[in-house]
Amino acid sequence: MDWKKTKTIFILTFLILNIFLGYQLSQKMDKSKLEAVADQPIEKRLADNNIDYKDKLPQSYNDRQTLISGQRAPFSADEIKSKVSRLDSSSTDTTLVFNLKKPQDLDKEDLVKDVTQFLKDEVYRGDEYRFYKKDTKSHKIWFTQIYQGQPLFFDTDNGMNRPSGMVMFEWNNKGQLTRYTQTFISVYRQGTKQEIISPMKALEKIFTTNHLSSGDKINKIVLGYYSLANVEDVQVYAPTWSIETEDAHFLVNAIDSSIQEIDREQ
Repeated sequence: MDWKKTKTIFILTFLILNIFLGYQLSQKMDKSKLEAVADQPIEKRLADNNIDYKDKLPQSYNDRQTLISGQRAPFSADEIKSKVSRLDSSSTDTTLVFNLKKPQDLDKEDLVKDVTQFLKDEVYRGDEYRFYKKDTKSHKIWFTQIYQGQPLFFDTDNGMNRPSGMVMFEWNNKGQLTRYTQTFISVYRQGTKQEIISPMKALEKIFTTNHLSSGDKINKIVLGYYSLANVEDVQVYAPTWSIETEDAHFLVNAIDSSIQEIDREQ
């Protein structure tokens, strides 16, 4: 028997066994650490990652919500009349596009305030819309329709920029309001009430799915509705938590917790 060769084989075998056992131990330790982190309250995990959110959590909300259905409503002849704007030829019976007869100067320091006032004064059912987003690159401001106090969320980066239930204003390089587009949703059906997840659960969902990074700041958390489907011009909306950071916008379905990311770096 070649003892020298046998000794070498034993040494190699033990070395491989030690490496394997060490790897197994490392895997178990890593798993234990991950489980320990996962067992920590979401508040602590967010704090450990320096994610600022506390003053953005809604203080009160209805925790039982329904699905809603609606259809883009046609405008009547009386509803498209305007003293300050002319109807553009690209308009349809459900999408109005107006060009201002005389561009209106806007306060560069507070565009939203001036446009909001114009909305209330000159736009059909303007008090049923709320400020949604502003994009200074494209010179556009969106207002979204409100249903029972809650906004309808939509993706502003959808090509034509004409989603349902919105008013989109445009201004020129001189800071003058020049044009706006309007659509309106008629809600006619509601489902049965269902319990929804809390805003903290929605925040936990986007955190545990790695949508948030260390140091992220939550700018806004709002409960509203987001369209699940569009069937033969009928849209179905689900109660949804809207969570905005400084450079991203997440929509978390408040019933099944699914996530949709929209308007990246808007």
